[in-house]
Amino acid sequence: MDGIEQRKKELIEAIEGQLPDFGHAVKNETNDMVILHQDAFAADYQDEEYALLGKAIKYAGIYKKEVRIQGGNRESLQKP
Repeated sequence: MDGIEQRKKELIEAIEGQLPDFGHAVKNETNDMVILHQDAFAADYQDEEYALLGKAIKYAGIYKKEVRIQGGNRESLQKP
């Protein structure tokens, strides 16, 4: 299990470094769910953002949080 625990530690450090507000919300909110907007990750279809979204979901799972994604794709980028 040492390899898995090391990867888990690296995942936690990566998310808390790259997405500190998300990390804080997941760890400190009393809700069992975290809501993300569709455009929070990969609004412009970047591969790196897809990977970051996957890491965020796995991070939330460590803390037993459900991740709900809402909103339309590129919705937040449209002008009113």
